[in-house]
Amino acid sequence: MAVFCHLLGGFAGDLALILGARGGVYLAGGIVPQLGELFDHAGFRQRFEAKGRFADYLREIPVYIIRSAEPALTGLAVLSADD
Repeated sequence: MAVFCHLLGGFAGDLALILGARGGVYLAGGIVPQLGELFDHAGFRQRFEAKGRFADYLREIPVYIIRSAEPALTGLAVLSADD
């Protein structure tokens, strides 16, 4: 799991830099929410921020774990309620 979290952290950090994701990075899917506290201690954040001179920039970007079983349906319900 540590290797998975390190790889995910490195990739998520790269994408945050490429896309300029200042509002946050959202992780969805079946694996990360099931890891629970193990995810917090598995090195994701360290690898996320390990980008040399960009570490300070990445340190300010929040990472959120989507725990909803059906996040797309929740989003659609919110959008349809606005109409």
